[in-house]
Amino acid sequence: MKHVIFKYAWKNVSRRLRITGSLLICVFLSVFSIVLAWGTYDAIDSGIELSKSQLSADVMVYPYEVDISDVSMLYSGIAQSVYMDESVLDQLNNNYVEQISSQFYLQTLPTAGCCTATKEMRLVGVDWENDMLLHSYLTDANIDQLEAQEVIVGGNVEIEGKNTLILNMPVKIKGVLRTTGTYLDDSIIMSMDQLRKLSKINFPTNFFDGNNPDTSITCAFVKLKDGISTEKYMESIKDIKAKKVLISSTTQTLQQQVTILFKILLGACMLIFILGILSIFGQVNLLVNSQFKEAGYLKAIGVKRKEIYEIFICQVTMVGISAGIVASVLGIISARSVVDWIHQYMLLPTSIWSVEYVLVHFCGGAVLTLLISGITVIFLLRKVAKISPQETMANGDV
Repeated sequence: MKHVIFKYAWKNVSRRLRITGSLLICVFLSVFSIVLAWGTYDAIDSGIELSKSQLSADVMVYPYEVDISDVSMLYSGIAQSVYMDESVLDQLNNNYVEQISSQFYLQTLPTAGCCTATKEMRLVGVDWENDMLLHSYLTDANIDQLEAQEVIVGGNVEIEGKNTLILNMPVKIKGVLRTTGTYLDDSIIMSMDQLRKLSKINFPTNFFDGNNPDTSITCAFVKLKDGISTEKYMESIKDIKAKKVLISSTTQTLQQQVTILFKILLGACMLIFILGILSIFGQVNLLVNSQFKEAGYLKAIGVKRKEIYEIFICQVTMVGISAGIVASVLGIISARSVVDWIHQYMLLPTSIWSVEYVLVHFCGGAVLTLLISGITVIFLLRKVAKISPQETMANGDV
């Protein structure tokens, strides 16, 4: 009997394409809008949370001459070539500090051979043995040493093969960083001493604005001892002539921007969702009315009320589940496109796309589909329960 009910329901769906098609679109838009908003926010927020968990430093220090924002300095791979003397490290180091790491930035020159890239990329020179940021990010085995002609690339840097050119110097790619949600994702990392040598070969003296490349750094990252207040440390270094930035406040600023963006996106999607739900009720009403004669006839010839219910439920379930599955898949795919589009206008940490992300949001879409289908079925059954064979016959419909 079940297969007969399914077959009958399928025929009703296929014979009423205008109504069932409209119902399918309404369910699709309702599920799609929520999955899209949720997926977009979750992807962006996961990148921010990742960067917060990965950055072990508390304070970032760099020259006042940097012409990009604190957020851009921390989260983008925009090339920056500004310098300060490394003597600032001694000024930053006091009883509150657990560890300090310094970095020397340079930029690739597309005309000087780099990885077939056509845009400038940030080169980051590090003291590998004493660096506190990079070791835990490696996807490969631990690297104890970074030789002069070896580099490590961020997860977003696309280089084919294991060898390339950096400022006309042949280098070997020794490792790849896993996604960090920070500027490192779009950077190329190499030995600070070697990068300083390359800077003197490839750039004129005035490029460094009077600084000696051999004793210059671009930024420093400070990790404080446990229990030390960042405000107390910032007060202790207030006289140092460099820009001091609390990494936590930079992340908080970014989160506030994302929250505003999400509220706008969620508002638009909720409007679509509400309109979709209201339209679903309208389409279900049309669906029942279009089968009023059939349902009355089935009751008149002795078909059980339960079986008539099952026919209608089967129809709604077919349409709802089909629309929900497609909406969930397209919502996840579209979320990535939306995030990529937002990246063009707003600086954000690298978003995380994983099997877990897909499964969570697909299952979320499935649950939402079941919820919508459940509400629709309740509304449907109330309508079907009012169908009377006597009324149908009295009206001359049977």
